Amino acid sequence: MNGVDNLNNLSKRKLFLVLALHRSGSSAVAGVLDLLGVNMGDNLLAATPANAKGYFENVNFVMTNEKILEVLNMTWMTPRLRRKNFESEFQLVQSKLLLDECKNVFSKEIKLIWGLKDPRILLTFDVWKSYLEETSNITYIFVWRPLDESIKSLAYRDNIDLKLAKDILNIYYKNLIYYREELQKTNEDIVDIYFKDLLKEPEIFVQKINLRLNQDNNYNLNLIKEFLDIDLKHF
Repeated sequence: MNGVDNLNNLSKRKLFLVLALHRSGSSAVAGVLDLLGVNMGDNLLAATPANAKGYFENVNFVMTNEKILEVLNMTWMTPRLRRKNFESEFQLVQSKLLLDECKNVFSKEIKLIWGLKDPRILLTFDVWKSYLEETSNITYIFVWRPLDESIKSLAYRDNIDLKLAKDILNIYYKNLIYYREELQKTNEDIVDIYFKDLLKEPEIFVQKINLRLNQDNNYNLNLIKEFLDIDLKHF
């Protein structure tokens, strides 16, 4: 039995929000969500040699994040710590006004069971948080991978030196830790998944998600095992 058959048991739309660094295994996590019936978006970023099985990133979500970052004088490669994200009250107001403008376009992305994944959310989450909470009950999925592995993978993918990759991802990592701690303080629904554990023993993560979708524990587990393979781990 899958989640679509159990929608009446859900009092509100259900959002699975993936929070993760670039090159941390979040695409594999999002792919698993997709196979479990979570709608990751109707228009997804195309697969590339760096992510042959797909990114599972909603194009409208990514584009909106890029616009917010522009207002905040950032790019994904020039991040700031969360406490420094908003250099002025004006920037915060402007970024939220921008999100308001995008809501009409973005509203069609909201499904009964849906998911979002874009590492940029670690730079824009304060802008999105109240809006996403209004639309859905949220399960926050934190993806963990040894930082040095993500750094090496990013340097390789984008042909940049290790120091630059480290400088970039150190900021994302500190923001990830911050949001994990803050969301725990307010007793939000949180699932932690380590990339290596997902590849070695996907059953644990699959069961946690199926539980939240009122699905059988091992729903689509065989398909997920076919999807996950060691080639997804580049470093």
